[in-house]
Amino acid sequence: MHRTARTRLAMVALGVVSITSAPAAAQTRVDPLATGIFARTGFVLNSFDPSSMGFVPQRGPRGSMTPPGITGKQLGFGRMALAGFTAGIGFDARWFFVRVGADIYEFPEIGEAQADAFRARFTTHAWLSAGPRFRIGPVVLNPGVRVGALLMNVTEIGDRGEGREYSAVDGVYAVELGAQWRPFRWMELDANVGHDPFSQTNATTFSIAASFGWSRGPTLTRR
Repeated sequence: MHRTARTRLAMVALGVVSITSAPAAAQTRVDPLATGIFARTGFVLNSFDPSSMGFVPQRGPRGSMTPPGITGKQLGFGRMALAGFTAGIGFDARWFFVRVGADIYEFPEIGEAQADAFRARFTTHAWLSAGPRFRIGPVVLNPGVRVGALLMNVTEIGDRGEGREYSAVDGVYAVELGAQWRPFRWMELDANVGHDPFSQTNATTFSIAASFGWSRGPTLTRR
C-alpha cells in the first residue's frame, strides 16, 4: 500500500474515532432526587438474638396432644448472624422514600442438645421502611425507620419423620441509614444499615442491593 493511501486511511480512521467518541465524552448526569419506582434485590446480613422468642406449636400428627411452647433458649439459640437474600419494591419521591420487602435467611443452627429433636426450617423478615431523602453531590442519604416482623420456624423430628411445626414471631422497630447512587435513570445501587434497640431480638441488619425500574426524566447533559 502506498504511503498516500495509508495516510488517507489513517485520517479516515481518526475521523471515525472522533465522531464516535464525541457522544461518549458528553457525560450524562441523572437527577438522583427524581421520582421513581424500582424493584430492589440484593444480599443482607442480620445479627440478632432469638433466645427469648416464644415458639408456639402449629400443627402435628393427627390425634396427638398439643405440647407446650418452647423458647429460643431451649432450642439452643443465642446471638447469631445469618446471611440471606432481600427483595422488595421501592418508591422514591423527591424528598422522601418508601420501601416494602422481605429478607429470606439461611437456616439457623439448632443447639447440640436439641439437634436430634428439632430441625430449623426458615427465617424470614418482612418489613416496611420510610424516611426523608437528602442529596450530597451524586449520592442520596436515606435516614428512616423500619417496622416489620421476624418469623422463625422449626419442626419437631419424630420416629416417623417430621412432626409438629413450631413458629415464633417478633416485631421489628428499627432506625436505619442508607446511601443511594443512581448512575442511570433505570438503575440504583444502595447500601443500608439498620438497628432495632427496642425489641427482644436486638437485630442489626446490613444490606447491599441493586434496583431496576423507572425514574422521571429528562436527564441533564453536561457538555
